[in-house]
Amino acid sequence: MKSDLDRLMQERGFDTIVVMGLAEGNHTLRYMTNGAVITEGIVIKQHDRQPVLICGPMERDEAAKSGLTVVTYADFDLYKLAKELGNAFEANLHMMAAIFERYQVTGTVSFNGVGDPGRSFMMLSRLSEMLPTIKITGETETGIFDEAYATKDAQEMVAIRTIAGHTNTVMGEVVDFIKRHEVRDNALVKPDGKPLAIGDVKRFLRGRLLEYGLEDNGETIFAIGRDAGIPHSRGEDGDPLKLGQSIVFDLFPRALGGGYYHDMTRTFCLGYAPDDVRRAYDEVMHIFNDVMEALAVGEPCRHYQEMTCDFFEQQGHKTLQSDPSTTEGYVHGLGHGLGLEIHSRPRLNAVSDETLRPGQVFTVEPGLYYPDKGFGVRIEDTVYIDEKGEVHSLTLFPKDLVIAMK
Repeated sequence: MKSDLDRLMQERGFDTIVVMGLAEGNHTLRYMTNGAVITEGIVIKQHDRQPVLICGPMERDEAAKSGLTVVTYADFDLYKLAKELGNAFEANLHMMAAIFERYQVTGTVSFNGVGDPGRSFMMLSRLSEMLPTIKITGETETGIFDEAYATKDAQEMVAIRTIAGHTNTVMGEVVDFIKRHEVRDNALVKPDGKPLAIGDVKRFLRGRLLEYGLEDNGETIFAIGRDAGIPHSRGEDGDPLKLGQSIVFDLFPRALGGGYYHDMTRTFCLGYAPDDVRRAYDEVMHIFNDVMEALAVGEPCRHYQEMTCDFFEQQGHKTLQSDPSTTEGYVHGLGHGLGLEIHSRPRLNAVSDETLRPGQVFTVEPGLYYPDKGFGVRIEDTVYIDEKGEVHSLTLFPKDLVIAMK
C-alpha cells in the first residue's frame, strides 16, 4: 500500500523516490498521482515527507485532483532554459537539477517510471555528474512499487470492486447477445442470415465496455475450438460460432484511459458440450473449488500451483511440473496479482517466493488445453483477501458450461 512506502524506503536505504515520464502506460506515475489525468509529470517522494508533483502548467488543475502539492515546469523556468540551452534534453536536465536543489534532495535516489532507455541513461549519468551529493540507484527484481502494489488499501478496493461489478455485468450482456441469435445448420446466424462470427461478438462487447467506462485495448480473448486450446489465442474475427465447441472467454478490461483491471474467464459451449470437453471442465472446476477452499494467509503461493499440478497429473494430464515443455494439458501458472497492471504480484506459480497476505488481489485460473483435439477449458475468478484473512471472489458471474440456445 502507499502507506508502506516510507517503511519500504527505509528498508532499501532510499532517501528519495523519483517517478517520472509520460503518463501513458506509466502505472507507477498513475499510482503516485492517484489517477490524475495528466500527460506527463515528475513526482518527488522524500522519506517521511508528502510527495510533490511537478507538471506542465496547462495541466495544473487536473494535477491538483491528485491531492498532492503541485508545482509546474514554469516554476523552474523550463521554457527559458530551452531557449537558452537550445534543446529540450538539456532544458529538462537542468530543470531536474533545479528541482533537486529546491527540495534539498541528497543521498540515495531511486528512479522509477517509463522512458527511452538510452535517453534515461544519459539523463541519469549527467544528473549524477551535476549533483555529487546524490547517489542514483534502481532495482532489478522486486522493486519498491512491486511491494507496495501487492496489497490494496480501501480506496483502491472501491475502484477495483467497481470495475469488477461492471465487468461481470458486461460478460452477462455478451452472453445474452449471443443467446438472442438463431441456430441454422449447427451454427448461429444474424438476422440477415449471415453467420455470427467472433468479430461480431467483440464489436458488441467493446460497445458495452464503453458504456460502463471500460476498455479492453483490443486484447479480449474469445477463442473457439482449436484456438480455445491455446491459452492466449485471441480468436479469429472471421470464425463463426457453432454449437458444441468450447469457447474460452477471457475478459480483462480496465477503467477507460487507464486504471484498475478486473480479470475473469468463463468457458462455455453453445447448445451442448461434447463428452471430452465436459470431462475436462469438471476436472478444472474440481481443482478450482479445492484451491478456493484452501487459500489461506501465510501459505506459500507456489503451494497452490503444486496442488493444481498434482491433481491434474492424477487425472492423467501433462503439466509443467512433469514436463516443462508441454503445450497440452495444464500449461501455465495458477494465478497472478492485478491492479493498475494486469500481471503483478503475488504470482501463484512454481517459482514464487511469496506468501498470501491480507490486502492482496489476485486471480485463480486453472485450465486444460488440447488444441489438437479442438478444445480448451479455463475458469478464472479474481479474489481478494480482506484484513481478517477472509477470501472473497470478486467474480460472481455463473460458471455454467452449456448455454442453452433456441
